[in-house]
Amino acid sequence: MIPEVGNIFLIISFVLAVSIFCLASYSYYLNREIINLSNLVYFKFVSILMSFIALEISFLSDDFSVLYVASNSNPFLPIYYKFSALWGGHEGSMLLFILILSLWIVLFSLSTNYQSVRDKNYLHGFTSLIFLSFAGFTIFTSNPFERLLPISPLNGTDLNPLLQDFAFTIHPPMLYLGYAGLVIPFAIALGRCVGVMEAWALRIKKWTTLAWSFLTLGIALGSWWAYYELGWGGWWFWDPVENSSLVPWLIATALIHSAIVTNKRNIFVNWTILLSVLAVIGSFIGMFLVRSGILTSVHTFALDPERGLILLILTFLISIYSFYLFFRADIVAKEEADYSFFSKEFFLLINNALLLILAIVILFGTIYPIIYDIFTGGKSITVGAPYFNLTTVPIAFFIAFFQGYGILTFWGKSKKDNYFYLTCLGIVFILTFFFTYTLFNYPDIFSTASYLMFAAIISGLVVYIYRNSKNSILIFNNLGMVTAHFGIAVMILGIGVVSSFSQNKEVIIGKGEFTNLNNYNIKLVDEGKQDFSNYYAQVVQFEVLDITTKNKIGLKPEKSFYPASNNVMTESDIYVGPKEDLYISLSEKLDSGKWIAKIQIKPFVRLIWLGALIMTIGGFLSAFRRTKYE
Repeated sequence: MIPEVGNIFLIISFVLAVSIFCLASYSYYLNREIINLSNLVYFKFVSILMSFIALEISFLSDDFSVLYVASNSNPFLPIYYKFSALWGGHEGSMLLFILILSLWIVLFSLSTNYQSVRDKNYLHGFTSLIFLSFAGFTIFTSNPFERLLPISPLNGTDLNPLLQDFAFTIHPPMLYLGYAGLVIPFAIALGRCVGVMEAWALRIKKWTTLAWSFLTLGIALGSWWAYYELGWGGWWFWDPVENSSLVPWLIATALIHSAIVTNKRNIFVNWTILLSVLAVIGSFIGMFLVRSGILTSVHTFALDPERGLILLILTFLISIYSFYLFFRADIVAKEEADYSFFSKEFFLLINNALLLILAIVILFGTIYPIIYDIFTGGKSITVGAPYFNLTTVPIAFFIAFFQGYGILTFWGKSKKDNYFYLTCLGIVFILTFFFTYTLFNYPDIFSTASYLMFAAIISGLVVYIYRNSKNSILIFNNLGMVTAHFGIAVMILGIGVVSSFSQNKEVIIGKGEFTNLNNYNIKLVDEGKQDFSNYYAQVVQFEVLDITTKNKIGLKPEKSFYPASNNVMTESDIYVGPKEDLYISLSEKLDSGKWIAKIQIKPFVRLIWLGALIMTIGGFLSAFRRTKYE
């Protein structure tokens, strides 16, 4: 009975979304006053929340008559994973997405006031268009309440073992908060196309920054999860699904800067609206790649080309509708176009262009195997790290420079006072170079580029704070910006160091045997078996001696077997030091009783996630800074 109730509430939310969109369209095209649609928005949220709760109850009660529950859970699954199992598969993750989307719409409605009810109704209509598209997709093609009747299994299958992890219980919700949050600036931008003018650029900046912060956190959590859970020790693999989250992040970053210029100078209006639309389209293309099965990845939720095609059609129709409103609207503003080569406007324009180019380059590399497959009659090709590193690093290098120096520019015209900045850049670069040189070997081109990028951003921040040291109010108001840019610099430094100076060694080692890597003496001392509620593990104990500090470290990587799904997983173990991570993962056990193990050293890898966390904090500080219009 509970699944049927959940399905009914899901249908009600869809009907309410259709009603909101139709009423808003009626009000606009016939120029009629209608009721305030905010109340229907709240009812829609309650309905989808009840549907979500009903599915969660089905998981917690082991109702294996529900196909989705039977496919993603079993009686031995720990309770906390039964909760997160709801979004462990395609159908449930779609339900979570539309719940989060509805939550964003409610928060927007509650926190944003418009002088005209009609204006706010238009925006509710645009947000409901997205909601009804994905709610309808869920109901008709991916219904999580489908029953296994008349005969249901006594036990379910299992939640994917890769997802039985803390980081992955919060990684998808954070990403969905980012993706769904971009629908709000999308609606505001389309509202601008139909004449909703009230503080539109400022509101786009605020809501995009908030969504960007969640998206940053979600991507970082996914990187952290991949690092310690997948057993290969990497933090980014240029996986198609990783790339599909990076593309809207880059567009959202450009959108924030474009909205700042539009709000301050009333220019780049078309640019801001276009980026608002592209950010949402980029998110939906990512959802298509994850759920169509057209590209393989450990992150994919579904392998169903038919449902993927429907998602692609929905994305296409939403794009057509958005561009129709964009091109038919009279949105050419009276722009104050008087700005110089060294103005803040110019630097933000170049920065945005480079971010968009970077997003296009990454998207092209991601979908090129699909294009190649279509035009060669089934031949496959892989686009990997060499392509992405070769094409993205030079673009990122120039972005860092424009970002660092752009902080120091002024609106309209700026003095060509470069000496202080260049001096600071040189000092920071030299200090960074010698600091890393004392710890590692001679830098390569990649690490040198990362030092320059780090120095460019840090120098800009240092000079900016120094110049405005007497204006504490200005620095406080821009604390979010300063924090976010500092986080980017920290992350870039971490990427450069770990990419250039990582070490790894694959060994065959048995009980009582030794191996060495850098300053570590590693011995396999014991192995055993450990039972858990839904799996058992072969645990191998290593004793590590740090030759430099004489510290002894115990690491226990394991091989885990999940009987319900017949899956074998590798669980690495990591020693986190102040300078580097020592990472040990197991491959296979040979007939001789020895293990194939991979040992890696990852210097300063934690700077990557620390930088992402600082960026997220900066985004939140900026988004929650009080402004005239709330």
